[in-house]
Order: sequence, then structure tokens, then C-alpha cells
Amino acid sequence: MGAKVTIEQVAQADLFKNMSLDEVKELLSKTNMLVKHFHKNAYVFLAGDVVENLCVVVNGTVQIVKEDASGDRSIIGSIEARRTFGTCYLGSKGKHSVVSYFAVKNCEILMIPFASLNMNVIGNQNIYCKFFSNIIATVAGHNINLIEKVDVLGRKTLRGKIMAYLEKEAQLCRSRTFALPFNRTDLANYLDADRSAMTREIARMRDDGLIKFEKNIFTLVHNA
Repeated sequence: MGAKVTIEQVAQADLFKNMSLDEVKELLSKTNMLVKHFHKNAYVFLAGDVVENLCVVVNGTVQIVKEDASGDRSIIGSIEARRTFGTCYLGSKGKHSVVSYFAVKNCEILMIPFASLNMNVIGNQNIYCKFFSNIIATVAGHNINLIEKVDVLGRKTLRGKIMAYLEKEAQLCRSRTFALPFNRTDLANYLDADRSAMTREIARMRDDGLIKFEKNIFTLVHNA
């Protein structure tokens, strides 16, 4: 696996849920997988690239971003350690990505070629079924995240968008106090909002007793 990544770390990924360490080892030994390091602020894939690998973030954070000709960036989502990306390209040979994947921190990413993901290569039917069950669950999770984002962006006011996003994060963390995965600039890009306007609205929400915050630690005080 390399000096920075162990099989034990890789096996913790959601993509290998309910699989033993030996099963993960056997699966990966049958593929032409590799682990690549990406420095902070590097692109894993650019819009227009052909994505040919199923990717697991072992360490670090990757953002899915959409950039226009003027350089403005919209954040589609954030992929933390143990999460997977690239599933939307599985089975779409030669299709070009319409988004970019950006390393927010130094990252180690496991890449498994799509060409390796078939029964003839993997051989063990039990491992194959477990693995593809996890792929299906991952795709379903990605779809839910997109639906949740549509719900957030569909709110009519900036306050409504901010509150909907904070409530989503609280549910994800199962706590009314939680750390945001974004700084203020990235949060504005995720909400497709002006940063200054968003920062002022967050301050107003605090003054109105809806939230408390200290840097990126937020507490929901009362539902809007």
C-alpha cells in the first residue's frame, strides 16, 4: 500500500463495509489498484477528464467543484476520508467529467480501475457480491446528498438556505453542536451565495437567537 497508507486504513472505507480484512486484501490483489498522493490545492481530476477509476479518499478531503470561465467556483459537495467518488462514471466508458475534484488537504486516494470490477477478474463470488452491494449503497448515498442540496438551494431566502444547511449537518452529526466541513468562503460557494451577505446573515441569525457559533463550530439554538 505504501508508506502512508495501510490495508487496515483502506478497509475502514464505506466501500468495504461488512468485508473482512482478508476479503479486502483478496479483492484489491485482483485489481490494478494504486494509491496516489495529492498535495493540498491540487486537482485529482479536472472537468473534461475521462474518469476511469473508482476512488476512495483514504486520508484528506476532496471537494467536487464546478468552475465557470471567469473562475467563479461552486462547490457541489465534500468527500471526507473513508468516502468514495467516481461511482457516477462506472459503466459510462469514455464519458468526460463535467466537474472537477479538488484536494482541500493533502490526500491519499485509492484508485481502482473500472476495468477490474468484473466477476471474471475478482473471481470470488461472495466478495464480488459484497463489494457491489457497497457500490450500490454508495451511489444511493450520493443521490440522497444531491437531493438534500437541491432542498437547501431551493429555499427562497438566504437565511432559509443557511438554516436548512445547518439542520442537515446537525442531523448528519446527530448533535445540535457540530463542526462545519467548510470555511466561510467554501460555505458561500456551496450555497451559491455572496460571502459578505452570507456572513452578515449568519451574524443576524446569532443575534436573533437562532444559532451560536465559534469559528466553524455551530450550535442550533432554535428551529427557524
